[in-house]
Amino acid sequence: MIDKKTLRDVELTGKRVIHHCDFNIKLKQNGVGQTVPVSDVRIKAYFPSIFYLLEKKCKIIFISYLERPGGKVVEELRMKPIARRLSELINREVKYLPETVGPDVKKFIDKMRPGEMVMLENTRFYPGEEADDDKFAKALAANGDLMVEDAFGHCHRVHASTTGIPRHIPAVAGLYLEGEMQTFDKLKKDPKRPLVLIVGGTKTYDKILAVRYLIDRADQVLIGGAVANIFLKARGVDVGSSFMEEPFVDKAKGTRIDPVDEAKRLMEKYPGKIILPDDYVAADSAEKPKKKKVIDFKKGQKLPTGWAFLDIGPRTIKENLRIIKQAKTVFWDGPMGKYEDARFRAGTLELAEAVAENDKTTILAGGDTAALAENFGLIFRYTHVSIAGGATLEYLADKPMPGIEALLDR
Repeated sequence: MIDKKTLRDVELTGKRVIHHCDFNIKLKQNGVGQTVPVSDVRIKAYFPSIFYLLEKKCKIIFISYLERPGGKVVEELRMKPIARRLSELINREVKYLPETVGPDVKKFIDKMRPGEMVMLENTRFYPGEEADDDKFAKALAANGDLMVEDAFGHCHRVHASTTGIPRHIPAVAGLYLEGEMQTFDKLKKDPKRPLVLIVGGTKTYDKILAVRYLIDRADQVLIGGAVANIFLKARGVDVGSSFMEEPFVDKAKGTRIDPVDEAKRLMEKYPGKIILPDDYVAADSAEKPKKKKVIDFKKGQKLPTGWAFLDIGPRTIKENLRIIKQAKTVFWDGPMGKYEDARFRAGTLELAEAVAENDKTTILAGGDTAALAENFGLIFRYTHVSIAGGATLEYLADKPMPGIEALLDR
């Protein structure tokens, strides 16, 4: 049992419930030109809480952020496609409003009937979200009688939607959040060794911090994806046009971190634990690749001007598979390359299959990792699949989780 109250512990009947979910899902154009989520995994994760709230005749107000619009409206990052897909999946209408706060939102919610649902707009369209501005938080809280926190993937952030709303109305854990905490609490107590941490993907700021937090618990850390670009640059390797993130500034926490500097410190402190790729599959463009070839560092090969690293190479795959086979606990967060493109999928697919074949404890974390497992038909072959990435890693490292700390205690 977790030490925070859940939606089962409070009176919900007929209440206006702000259901905070992590609908930070990549979008794509389908065959008929409609914008749709690339995967349904994140949406389906919240079904238990949603149906519980519907049983209680609640008026459900969904909130989430999507990507990083920078405190302004970005048309491509509206929540309408998420609302439409959620409606299709649960076969019940989920209305969509192009605002998150204000008189029009209040008027709409006041007219909602028990059992009706609405998706509010991307919270990061408002500067007050990432700054945890109390005026914005109060306006968000005015939309509901209480909040159900299910966005485990947001709980490591100090945002108005995570830590601000609970300053004004009661907040409790949803069923998804409760399940994540229970699973990871068990893992923290006594992980079987060797414990192998696999870190990839594009959210390099979060992943570098996660490596820093968890490296003492892990026996080996396999690095891939865009995260490896940061480590390679820190080692003095030319990464060309490979994906790189700028130094990140957390407005609410008041911190600035340069991922390259942090990667350099980690390699100096843990030279034997961090396993970087020995070779890569590179292409002449990160966005529209036409030519590709393997770049093998051990053979002294270098990346041609303007090219980009898009997948780990065959030598690296072979070594990673050897390490995974010997592991008794595997924790994987983030793909090894541009897996959406079949030409750069080998590293991610072979690792996904190797982890699935490991009959010990195997945990996948992060929306992209969960989506790829679903796409590869492997999602049911792992011990646990979490849609939260960076937050999961911070929780396992016993780092503060402001969004959880803000919930009502038992």
